[in-house]
Amino acid sequence: MTWKEHTFVICAYKKSPYLEDCIKSLMGQKVKSQVLLATSTPNEWISEMAQKYHLPLLTRKGRSSLAADWNFAYAQAQTPFVTLAHQDDVYRA
Repeated sequence: MTWKEHTFVICAYKKSPYLEDCIKSLMGQKVKSQVLLATSTPNEWISEMAQKYHLPLLTRKGRSSLAADWNFAYAQAQTPFVTLAHQDDVYRA
């Protein structure tokens, strides 16, 4: 599998102290994948993390809802394989 086949989409909500660790763990994988950030609660913290790690930040409009947010995140991937990562998930390399 290559980065053109798989995307991690991080579902970010408000200001999680674990978001950066999640990003680092996904970017540190031996098999490289695309990494995106998706949120329905845009804020300075999420924007800073997206900028710091050069990640696309995709914002869903409307009231925050777990099912709608995750469906939005899934729909953002342009690859055949997608993993939705919660902002406090950490993946081993």
